[in-house]
Formats: sequence, structure tokens, C-alpha cells
Amino acid sequence: LIDDSALYIDGTKLAANANKYTFVWRKSVEKNESKLDEKSNQLYDQIIQNEVDLAVRQETDGSLDSTELKVVSGKVSNEIDNLNQVIANEKVKPGGSQNKRRRRKLKHFNHLLKTDLIPRKRNYEFANKTFGDRNSFAKTDTDATFMRMKEDPMKNGQLKPGYNLQVASQNQYALYFDLFQRPIDTRTLIPFLSNIFAQTPNASQYVVADAGYGSEMNYQFISDDLEKEFLIPYGMYEKEQ
Repeated sequence: LIDDSALYIDGTKLAANANKYTFVWRKSVEKNESKLDEKSNQLYDQIIQNEVDLAVRQETDGSLDSTELKVVSGKVSNEIDNLNQVIANEKVKPGGSQNKRRRRKLKHFNHLLKTDLIPRKRNYEFANKTFGDRNSFAKTDTDATFMRMKEDPMKNGQLKPGYNLQVASQNQYALYFDLFQRPIDTRTLIPFLSNIFAQTPNASQYVVADAGYGSEMNYQFISDDLEKEFLIPYGMYEKEQ
């Protein structure tokens, strides 16, 4: 039997004050960023073919970051300025000016860089930095992660931005709590217990939780690292009985 001094762990999802339609997904960012990098590399080659000197360092994976794309845009702008001076002093030629055709191409390339490639690359870099170890975040609250909530009164149970609130009670009093960005309870138990026993090493000898916290890693952490006893069933426990 577990005495009343045991720590009872439970969790619930709290909806964030963020619009549910402002989601950013890691897989989507990775997919679209690879396409953008391919497009940037093709444009980079086209600019070189138009005789613009681009001494811009490329990453080992062949992609250009937003800073390097901005440098490319600056060099193209300088070349356009040089062409403007040449065109202003040249005479009218039969068949049109070759310099004007080249300037038209470079203006098109620079327009793509400034209005499309550079802004999108900056957005992807911001998203990758914001994700951390998460797979999603909300634009209006970047700390919030999209998780499946319980159904609201309108029977809507879709993914919503929120936080995973973890609470530990003892003797029927809620004594500890913490907020996590991880939607799965299994991955919150170790950091939650670490904080509890770091503050109060002798908080309890027992840890009690439901099957949502059951995993071999959690069992090993409680018994080996904390040297405590646990009563936490695993997911298939009841069916196996």
C-alpha cells in the first residue's frame, strides 16, 4: 500500500492565448525550405552566368542563408548601377542594346531576391530557431505548442496551441506544478521530478501516476537516479492482465 505522503502526478492541457490558425509545422518548414534553397542556388548560378562577380561563401550543404542572399542582392544592385552609367553614355544601336537586356535580367533577379527569397529564408531561419525540440509553435505565441485538447462544449477536439500543465499533489494538496511545451506526458515526468527533488530531496519515497507516464526510461530514472519507488503502469498493462 502507498501512504498518503506519496507524490501523485497528473497533467492537463491549457489552451494558450493564441489564435489556433497561426500554426507553424517543422515538417512543412523543412520541406519548403529545401525547395527555397534549390531555387536560390539556381538563381545564384544564373547571376554568375550573367557575368556578376559573386564572391559569396556557400554552406557545406550548398544552401545560402539570408545574410549571404542579401550580399548577393547588394552585388547585383551594384552591377545594375554600373550598367545604368554605361547605358546613359552609349549610342543607339541597331537591334537594341545588349546592356539594356542584361540590366533587365539583373533587375528581375534582384526583384526575386528582395521580395521572395530573402524574406522567406528569414522566416524559415526564425522558425528553425523557435522550434527547439518541438515540432510546432503558434505565430501569435511562439512559446505555445500545438497539442490535441479535450473536446470543448462544441465537440471540437482539434489541435490547439497550448501548454502541458503538470501537477504533483501530496496528502490531497497540490504542492508542485510546472508548465511544459511537450504535449506528451511521458516526456515531462523526468524534468518535472528533477525540479521537485532538487528543491525538496525528501519530498516522498513514492511516485504515483497513470499509464500516460509509463516508460522504461521513466522507471529507470525514478529507481536508479532518484532512488525512489514508483507505481506507474505501462500502456498495455491492463490488457495484459
